[in-house]
Amino acid sequence: MVMEVEELGGIIRARRKVLNLTIGELSEYTGLSRTTISDIELGKTNPRLDIISEIFRFLNLEMKIEVKQVK
Repeated sequence: MVMEVEELGGIIRARRKVLNLTIGELSEYTGLSRTTISDIELGKTNPRLDIISEIFRFLNLEMKIEVKQVK
């Protein structure tokens, strides 16, 4: 399954809200700018894997990467 950036952003935003975190608080915890987090949540940018991993770590989310061979 391929996840679109909008879907990824929605997952991040939903989890942040469940934890009652503001974008500013997540920004402080991750060291990313508020603009970067907002752009990710809105699907305006395609973040690098290390950035996604950092956000997921603070939101206590798990990432699963599946590699499949194309025939």
